[in-house]
Amino acid sequence: MTRLARRTLLAALMLAPVSALASGKGEQADFYAKLPTIVVEFWDANGIFHIVNMDLTVVFPGQASLNKKIVDRIAAKLSAMTWEEFSKGNPAATIKAVALDILRKDPSTVKATEVLVGKLLLR
Repeated sequence: MTRLARRTLLAALMLAPVSALASGKGEQADFYAKLPTIVVEFWDANGIFHIVNMDLTVVFPGQASLNKKIVDRIAAKLSAMTWEEFSKGNPAATIKAVALDILRKDPSTVKATEVLVGKLLLR
């Protein structure tokens, strides 16, 4: 494939979804809302200190606004867990489940479809 043909193909692939949305044939685009960084601290049963640092993004089917206290609620619910409960299995799945549960209980974010973990740092 020549360099020009490759560029033409890539340009066509990038413009196809945009033109479908513009013509009204495509689905409505998802809206991604990034939450502020959440930091949670734990002490385990052996007295070892652990810190969890995470960046989450919430996916909505359309435009939405976030309540500023959502992050505090997520951090509080995660902090209420023990380290052993939090780290058992997959911590990312635990975080996503807790965040989505809290988001769906709030009237302003009830339409949230997914929570994406952009960064997860366990120390």
